[in-house]
Amino acid sequence: MDIERGFLFKWYERQLLVEGVTKPLLLRLAGETFGGLSSEIEERIAELLIRSGLSGITGDFPRQKILPFYSPLIYRQKATIEFIDGDEISIEEDEGKKIVAFPHTLPLIYAPVIAANVFFQLMSDASSEAPVKELPVSLDRLIRKGRVMVIGAGGLGCPLIKTLLDSGVDDVCIVEPGEVKLNNLHRQILYDYGDIGLSKASVIERKISQYYSGVSAKVYRKQFDPELIRSERPDIVVSCVDNYDARYLINDSCYRNGVPFVDSGVEGFSGYAMFRDRESPCYRCFMGDNRKDTAAPKGILPFASYFGGLLEAAIVISYLNKRPYEGEVFSFDLKRNRFEEISVERREDCPICSKAKR
Repeated sequence: MDIERGFLFKWYERQLLVEGVTKPLLLRLAGETFGGLSSEIEERIAELLIRSGLSGITGDFPRQKILPFYSPLIYRQKATIEFIDGDEISIEEDEGKKIVAFPHTLPLIYAPVIAANVFFQLMSDASSEAPVKELPVSLDRLIRKGRVMVIGAGGLGCPLIKTLLDSGVDDVCIVEPGEVKLNNLHRQILYDYGDIGLSKASVIERKISQYYSGVSAKVYRKQFDPELIRSERPDIVVSCVDNYDARYLINDSCYRNGVPFVDSGVEGFSGYAMFRDRESPCYRCFMGDNRKDTAAPKGILPFASYFGGLLEAAIVISYLNKRPYEGEVFSFDLKRNRFEEISVERREDCPICSKAKR
């Protein structure tokens, strides 16, 4: 093995909490190798799969472009994975090389969907095909500007922030109290190995200043405080937190202040994304009032949290462009290639959004 096992298992610590993801699987994935790539969507899929444990690259791989500081990478002579154009998402083996086919005309929001399909087939060690299913949102070009508050800059917040900034959002307020840890790095794409121990707020502030000089960014190293909505006056709030207490607080604060918000949550291969405002049933109508977090950390796969962040970004851009997402709660299971919209009814006894409280 050409990567030290203890380091590998620590790096992918949260991934190993996902059912079916074992240390032997991780060691097997580490033996897969990418070569040259021919399109932006191939680069995004390869990045997500590398962040999921596929550790080999050849000299033709564009490392300086997409993963210049990612540590668990090993140079090898021969690629074991090749991307080709195809009508469906499929993976087959041909003379020791895994051939991954998918329609290369797909937009980038499909990259985590394809990466999840490939990862699951590598888990099950079998060839398969999966149809491409239509998603209810797309990453449109930003036409109208607005102020966006992002609460949380982890597995959801990092791809969200980068996507919004790349799309042209130039006024953001980010709230993040944590520090960068080793086991963050496989999925939290704004941080590198050299950032370990630093506050996430300081790293984000530095990188926005370095790469997005025209962006007005206010970054708070603190827990979310409802007063921030009143003082910062965002046009929309995005919840990228990982616990129920914070989601309840964000929901209640946004609803009472008349500010729409977007929320997502992921675990393993699955998750959801939704848009809420005063005209829609609130988060408490969706989840109830008494959800409690367990002390145990949740298993997280990079492509699932990345997909959740992309969905949130798409909903935000749609809202700013005056074309708000009209669906209910969008639920996804990337392992089973399932996507559905869940209807939520307003609870008559909801302490936040019932008619008596409006």
